[in-house]
Amino acid sequence: MALLNSICCVSLLMLMLDLGYCFVPDSICSMMTSSPRTNRQVTAASFTNADGRSSESPSQSSSSLCMVRNIDLVEAIIFYGKDSLFQDTADNDGNKLELMAGVDNLVDECIRDETAILAILPDHSSSDDFLSLVPKEITIHTEAQSPPNPRDLWTAIHSIQVQPKGFGGSSGFGRKAADPERPPVPKHCVVLCHTEDQCRAARFAGMRVLCLTDNDLADGIMFDDCWESICMDDIATPGSFWLNPPHPKDDEGNVIDIEQVMDFYESGGGSEEESGGGGRSQVKVKTTAAESGSDAAVSEELDDDQLAAMLADIA
Repeated sequence: MALLNSICCVSLLMLMLDLGYCFVPDSICSMMTSSPRTNRQVTAASFTNADGRSSESPSQSSSSLCMVRNIDLVEAIIFYGKDSLFQDTADNDGNKLELMAGVDNLVDECIRDETAILAILPDHSSSDDFLSLVPKEITIHTEAQSPPNPRDLWTAIHSIQVQPKGFGGSSGFGRKAADPERPPVPKHCVVLCHTEDQCRAARFAGMRVLCLTDNDLADGIMFDDCWESICMDDIATPGSFWLNPPHPKDDEGNVIDIEQVMDFYESGGGSEEESGGGGRSQVKVKTTAAESGSDAAVSEELDDDQLAAMLADIA
């Protein structure tokens, strides 16, 4: 009987974990910790005095609350392109650049959460005027390859180190120790951009992407033309825009190899004449890889993790 009760409790806990942050009942909290946080509620209980008169005495019932964390936090946000970070404002002296609405709030939240902030900007050697507007917390990378080549995104995240946070719940239950310092994992990076090709590059790199321009490739579109309506909780996994981590994929959602994609574009295969505007270029990438017999060619059979990620993303 005791074994059956334990199995039921564990099953209930697993169901609650699937829902993200959740409140766990007393019976499970008692298994999780020897000193649970207790909320007490006073209720009235009737009893009879020795002289036969009815009276009331307060009695206490308790319920324990425990928080279990089941959310992957963002490890890095990447502002891709000058127009994703700045906006033009007209005045008497002509157009003037200023930081886009919402950027300051995201920077403040990243500082609070110890999240890395990157920006991929065009070559600024000719004019450094806009650099003075970039918050000092943002690490700037100069754009070397045009999107949809994901090389700049790949180089940017591998140029820094982050300290991942531990993962777990109350009083050490289900706690996973933090990983050592490492570059941000692509599936925990979010790209903020303004063109469809930049969205395509983010998908190639296996990152989530929000865009200021309406298109079918982004995970979310900012119709207010700024980042003011989002916060870091919105772009966590799960969050307001997605439930599952992404995987590197092309426009049709097929799994791709990012090294093959970068080599393809850098060898001239991604020219407008050959790619037909991006749609046919991904087919060419996979065909070239398969014909060359490379070990990086897309396999006909997916491993279990890739298959699970694809099915979860479709759901």
